[in-house]
Amino acid sequence: MSTVFIAILAAALVLLVASWAHYVYWVRRLTLDLPYEVEERLPTADGCFVELRRLPREDGVSDGPPVLLVHGLALNHRNNDLTEDISLGRYLARRGHDVWLLTLRSGRDDLSWREEKQATFETMARHDLGVGIDAVLARTGAERVDYVGFSMGGMLMYAAAGRTVTDDVLRRVVIIGSPAEIRPPLSMIAVIARFIPHWLVPTLRLRLVSRFMAFAADLVHTPIHRWIYNTENVERGMAGYALTNGFVNIPSGLAAELVRFASDAGTVTFDGAPVLPALRGRVAPALFVAGADDRLAPPDTVRLAFDAWGADVDTQKDFRVVGVETGAAADYGHGDLAIGRFVDQDVFEPVHAFLSAESLVSRVDG
Repeated sequence: MSTVFIAILAAALVLLVASWAHYVYWVRRLTLDLPYEVEERLPTADGCFVELRRLPREDGVSDGPPVLLVHGLALNHRNNDLTEDISLGRYLARRGHDVWLLTLRSGRDDLSWREEKQATFETMARHDLGVGIDAVLARTGAERVDYVGFSMGGMLMYAAAGRTVTDDVLRRVVIIGSPAEIRPPLSMIAVIARFIPHWLVPTLRLRLVSRFMAFAADLVHTPIHRWIYNTENVERGMAGYALTNGFVNIPSGLAAELVRFASDAGTVTFDGAPVLPALRGRVAPALFVAGADDRLAPPDTVRLAFDAWGADVDTQKDFRVVGVETGAAADYGHGDLAIGRFVDQDVFEPVHAFLSAESLVSRVDG
């Protein structure tokens, strides 16, 4: 064995050990554990599992309907519950709401190979939302739930509403940054997607990568960062916490489905049909929130769902663009709709006001 080969092998070993030590150190430093009143695992009809958590309730919690928060793509429940202070869930809980967090199958970090293939947009719309809603209603004795979906969490409601989630179990619906049409930040992505065999799309291992790079989240900003969030509207340290605690893999089944959506003019479908027409008969009052500078869910793609929602039955609905021109402290990107510097006043408070209001008045921004 040559000296050069031994030197290369030794250098590789040192690099491997250093990388492992770096990973362990930063994961331990940036991991934030938060308390929950209830944590349970729920089976779905197709043999998978979702997770349900109940936030600690303030004394004197109201008798109002429970609120179910559902996370977005490549995220888990911490999307809506990052820290004690930057948390839509805890903001609502402190104001008397009974808040529950659903972790979709795509948000779990322990999926088997079979479950990764099985974790698709359609299976989650068909099974996961209904299981979560039914469990919350059973555990609280409530007849209806308030549903809050962030990004993909809202898109799943577009697919499930009136199909696998009936109108009678929804009191009010909040949609945050959920496009009704998939538009990749670079048009070339959609072109390339047309030539990718869907069965070849692998699981995207974002959890390892995001945790490995979390330490540099505030040090280096690339164009990709800007696609995900407005870097000027997130407090230092928050992106690192999000990358460590909230990011998960995109399962192969879901990744393949997103490629199909992107290659088919961005049309989001369920059971082979576009989701928008079925929204026209929805009766639950709804609040739609879009970031003025959102590159993943531009306001006009959220507006498509708003325009369709309840259009045939004159449902009360509200469309808000979160940006400087509409009175917000900043032009919001995608991720900062959950963890932005001023998110409590610009997003959380309007959501609370909508869910708490005895009477509602329609409003449309933009």
